[in-house]
Amino acid sequence: MTDKSEWVEGEFVLLLSRPDLADDGFADIIPDRDKEDIGGVRAAVHGFHAGGDTSMLSEMMLSLLGSKDTLVTCPICKVSF
Repeated sequence: MTDKSEWVEGEFVLLLSRPDLADDGFADIIPDRDKEDIGGVRAAVHGFHAGGDTSMLSEMMLSLLGSKDTLVTCPICKVSF
């Protein structure tokens, strides 16, 4: 993997596809990410649809979240958007 702070699209799509899985469960599936990394991105996904802080999200993440072709379920509040 590249720089630890850079998420690749596959990691992010996997994170979005399993809103039911706990942060430490993802840390087992994506070993390059610890549960703090995962929790931070999940909080930013919630911020995206709730109008909060999205500064942790990359352009790639924002693009995927803003796509009209993608239905996302928030891993925090379970709202689909």
